Amino acid sequence: MFRQPGMVALAVLALGGPAPAAGQEAKPAHAMEQITNSIGMKLTRIPAGEFLMGSGESADETAAFFQKTYGWTVKGYYIGDDRPQHRVRITRPFYLGTYHVTRGQFRRFVEEAGYKTDAEKDPKGGRGMRGTKAEYSPEFNWRNTGFPQTDEHPVVIVSWNDAVAFCQWLSRKEGKTYRLPTEAEWEYACRAGTTTRYSSGDDPETLVQVANVADATFAEKFSDSSYHIRARDGYLFTAPVGQFRPNAFGLYDMHGNASQWCADRYGANYYAASPVADPAGPDSGNVRVIRGGSWGVWPVGARSADRKRDAPDDRMAGMGFRVARTD
Repeated sequence: MFRQPGMVALAVLALGGPAPAAGQEAKPAHAMEQITNSIGMKLTRIPAGEFLMGSGESADETAAFFQKTYGWTVKGYYIGDDRPQHRVRITRPFYLGTYHVTRGQFRRFVEEAGYKTDAEKDPKGGRGMRGTKAEYSPEFNWRNTGFPQTDEHPVVIVSWNDAVAFCQWLSRKEGKTYRLPTEAEWEYACRAGTTTRYSSGDDPETLVQVANVADATFAEKFSDSSYHIRARDGYLFTAPVGQFRPNAFGLYDMHGNASQWCADRYGANYYAASPVADPAGPDSGNVRVIRGGSWGVWPVGARSADRKRDAPDDRMAGMGFRVARTD
């Protein structure tokens, strides 16, 4: 589940400022406002603005870059649906979780709501890690991923259904509207004014500054994998949230640690007909959008424009979420 963006001349017009030159970051006009809610979750105010959503490279250019840089063959499914690049306007400010939802925050929801996740209800269980193999088992769920986690790590092995249930609980608890971000909001927030493959630049090796992805440490453990950056980010599986540099909006772990569920249904050709203002995805469809890389994702899948998808009841060791809030 991966794809790729590129070098574009125009991008975010955040806060009504001028478009940056190609490859440059559009710096926020002021420090982003941050609030803390009743369960200690930090949220960052994301300003309204415009940007170019999707990849600025052709699929052939994307494939050629990764072939030349790493010797990887990248085909169709991995890079075919993040085009055409198109202008999107986010018309209203919104709050987005500064970090992923953590295990500790999710635990509070489970205990207060008496909630059971899809992995706990289904005899198949969740997809966790048994050594170097990912497999479904009744023993795997958000409490037991197959690798060490604390309450400061992002919660994983949670489905889209579980993430929505968390948002509904938090909305009732606070009297505010919590939800999953749309994929347009997610990419706008991830880019934070950048037009490059990653908020850290075009070079995948810069990901170690901002993300926990498949790296040299991952390659030593998973010796059958050749898809990784050469640098080391310091973590094999998930990292506690906020261990890497934030983007220009002050958001952490957008490119890695755990991929993130979005609100939208997935449409492979949706971009061709996407409305300019606040696109929210197709009206029908059986799968949901996932954005961002994870601890086991190769850099093609960690790009700002990358799109992934899965069934709303699926749950894996590299999948988590962050919340949006509309006041």
